[in-house]
Amino acid sequence: PPPPPPRCHLPKKEYARGVYKLFDQKTSKAEIMSTEVNPSISPNTITVTWRLSGKVNIGPGLTIKPYICYSDFTVDEQTGLITFQEDRFDIPQWDILLSALFPFLIGKVTSAPAPEVEARDVSMPNVRALQQKSKAGKGESPLDKILQLFGGK
Repeated sequence: PPPPPPRCHLPKKEYARGVYKLFDQKTSKAEIMSTEVNPSISPNTITVTWRLSGKVNIGPGLTIKPYICYSDFTVDEQTGLITFQEDRFDIPQWDILLSALFPFLIGKVTSAPAPEVEARDVSMPNVRALQQKSKAGKGESPLDKILQLFGGK
């Protein structure tokens, strides 16, 4: 796998604004492929796998080929809040940039685009039932409740 992107320690609002400005809001898509508790990283980590595609606002606007991003969210056991996020990509950053600048190289010099995300029916968890369980004296931590939503603990 390619090396992880550099870590960024921006305040949340600055990070969100930067992402909003970078990606063209009319053409870009972030499709969730999976969400799971990831004990291979840590017992308090939830990994979201995304397929990203569309255009970025660099120069006249560059189309990026679809690629996969893995976002690892570390959750605080006491508060249930996300305390850390780190993103990993399925291809090197140079591949994403080279494919955007020279799209005729896609699949020849650079990797092929990420496959389409299949449509699926997802049943939403019953958050109220989890809240009622907690009130009934189960004594679960906020992290336990969150991990239950993703099939953990």
